[in-house]
Amino acid sequence: MHPTVVSDKQGVCPVCHMDLVRKGRPGEEVKVDEALTRLLKSPNESVVSSIGTTRGEFLADEVTTPVTGVVTYDSRRLSTIAVRSGGRLEKVGIKYPYQTVRKGQPIAEIYSTELVSAQRELLLLLQQADRTTLIEAAKSKLLVAGFTQSQLDNLLTTHQVSYNTPLVSPVDGYVLPLMQTAPAVAITITIMGMDGRSEPVKPIQPTILLQEGDYVTSGTPLWKVADTRSVLVELAMPATLTNALQVGDSIELEMNNRMRKASVEFIQPFYDDKGEFAIVRVYVPGQGLKIGSLVQASVRILTTKQLWVPRQAVMDLGTSAVVFVKVRGAFVPKPVVVHNKGGNKLAISGISLTDEIASNAQLMTDSEGFVRVKN
Repeated sequence: MHPTVVSDKQGVCPVCHMDLVRKGRPGEEVKVDEALTRLLKSPNESVVSSIGTTRGEFLADEVTTPVTGVVTYDSRRLSTIAVRSGGRLEKVGIKYPYQTVRKGQPIAEIYSTELVSAQRELLLLLQQADRTTLIEAAKSKLLVAGFTQSQLDNLLTTHQVSYNTPLVSPVDGYVLPLMQTAPAVAITITIMGMDGRSEPVKPIQPTILLQEGDYVTSGTPLWKVADTRSVLVELAMPATLTNALQVGDSIELEMNNRMRKASVEFIQPFYDDKGEFAIVRVYVPGQGLKIGSLVQASVRILTTKQLWVPRQAVMDLGTSAVVFVKVRGAFVPKPVVVHNKGGNKLAISGISLTDEIASNAQLMTDSEGFVRVKN
């Protein structure tokens, strides 16, 4: 260790107290045998260690896998409010997105010449005898054109033409922009000014939907109303998990620090440049949940027979994973593919059942080491 320490006889180094090693004579060569060959290899490719070893187990096991999802709208509870008769909006009670509405609540008033003419036609027929068939047809025409039954009853009672016809919400919920499937989140960001000081940026304001005086045509959709009494949770899962998952299977969801049980309603596979995965849809009550919030879930599935090894025996390199296989007294890194995770075990492929691997892969390299894998 200290080349400046030289002695003509055996002993120990006075500096580090290690045994002195005989210096080779000129022309003397060290014989390289099999044991020394292992030591001469790069530590990135081969490691000599006395660490304990283990072997994998080939079996089917039940695993509990954590997955992440997001809360979104239940498409079955999305309603579109459209105008049945063209005209001019005289009053608009909905000014901005995400405004709450109730079923039967007047949300706008429209002046429509079609509705005015239909009301006058009905009142004229009521003044004539033996016009029962035409009267019923006129009533149906008003209902189809956008009148509610209460508005029709009021017309038959008062015989007064209503020039501004109220539009009412058919459902409970809150209003969304027509082209939006999830709410835009209002955020506050901070930017660095020219003088080096941070300057806050105001939150994004929601856009105005419709205003008084706007003209609409028959059949034009005006608003979309979302009923959040039931919401949809979409969970992204690897395809290897969904292969063992079926519609109706139970899933545990962690929401607002509470565990809820739900059943799988639909499994939709996806393919892209990043690989194969699937979206699992689960419907849950929407009380206390916010659209766009993240959800943690635990999925229990019974896997097919796979090779399971201890979790510590696999080293995660970020983009890949390796195990250290013992070959003739030295450990050689070998790439593996992780398929499932269950407790303290991992299901992998890339090695055989008879391969002897290091029980703790983290101890096979140091902080400055780089594992070089030979395929």
